[in-house]
Amino acid sequence: MERSNFITLSVIVSIIAGLGFYAYLVTQKNTQVTLDTSAAGTALGSEQGEFAYTDIEGNPIAISENLGKILVVNSWASWCPACANELPDLAKLGDEYAEKNVVVLAINRAEPKTTAAAYLTSINAVDGLQLVLDPNDKFYTSIDGFAMPETLFYDPKGNVIFHQRGAMTYQEIKAQVDSLIQQTSR
Repeated sequence: MERSNFITLSVIVSIIAGLGFYAYLVTQKNTQVTLDTSAAGTALGSEQGEFAYTDIEGNPIAISENLGKILVVNSWASWCPACANELPDLAKLGDEYAEKNVVVLAINRAEPKTTAAAYLTSINAVDGLQLVLDPNDKFYTSIDGFAMPETLFYDPKGNVIFHQRGAMTYQEIKAQVDSLIQQTSR
């Protein structure tokens, strides 16, 4: 009887360990995705029709007009606690790197423009960012959004070089941009 309990316990522990390892692999895969291209590239280049992106005044924005520059694109919402820390860092980076051909886009996830603008003002993240409203949440859907916030780094050709699911520190964001600047200056 004791031996059969040991075998049963061993099987249970093995199953739990296997599930834990699988969960770890899935989490790692969804935390940082390094890609050459993705469906997000298509979303950046096709803002036509009912899914048009707009600025705060409601003017259509063709995000693809920023191709040729290093592009940092952040998907955010006012209900995202991590966004309150990350957006001011992105604004700071946008100000610091504006002369280095770097554009920071803050794409809001389907919130009214008054909510998005008031939130950015309340967390002091207005300067340095180009606010983009996405009323149908097209961008987040196109990148297979998984976490909040999500930040993508594009090279000047429009390729996704790095995709972070979840918050980043200022140092992590800056390191990605510096790496892109170095790669594109070769």
